Amino acid sequence: MENTNIKWYLIQVVSNHEAKVKENLENRQFEEGDDTIKEVLLPLTNHTTKTGRLKKKPMFPGYIFVKVEMTDQAWFIIRNTQYVTGIVGSSGQRTKPTPVQEEQITRIIESVQNDSIEFANLSKGEETNKISDVKFEAGDIVNIKEGDFVNKQGKVISVSIIKQTVTVEVEFFGRMTEIELPISYVQKK
Repeated sequence: MENTNIKWYLIQVVSNHEAKVKENLENRQFEEGDDTIKEVLLPLTNHTTKTGRLKKKPMFPGYIFVKVEMTDQAWFIIRNTQYVTGIVGSSGQRTKPTPVQEEQITRIIESVQNDSIEFANLSKGEETNKISDVKFEAGDIVNIKEGDFVNKQGKVISVSIIKQTVTVEVEFFGRMTEIELPISYVQKK
């Protein structure tokens, strides 16, 4: 019988240390035989560098997801892992955090899987639809029409014609977060 107390939680970490926190949590589980943490998820997306190389980059910079039964021991382990700055949904004063909704984590996992398929095709040299005409600039308000943040509004921070991406600031779990999206995912409001 599956334990229904095991849920996904969003862990806030020091930016650019997401992979290290994931590794630390997984190693702790392996080395100490601790089965409190069931799974650690660091969603990555493909990102094209200025030199044209494909590179993996966190989908949500500064955050990772952990599937765990949030016992006192699990809470202590996560909070005391190097580079962890907090657990989203915990207001302090020993209150347990609130889990991420199952529908949200399912959408994120599906998005990552779909994204990797799309970029696997790119690496084989297949043609893609290039957007030659960008109709917005930094400061514009846009609607997101595809991806994890579909139907959300955000403010354009920057546009990269070379990479065919746009960086948009959106509200994510009560905080403003910058995300990078393909230009085709957004339209000017």
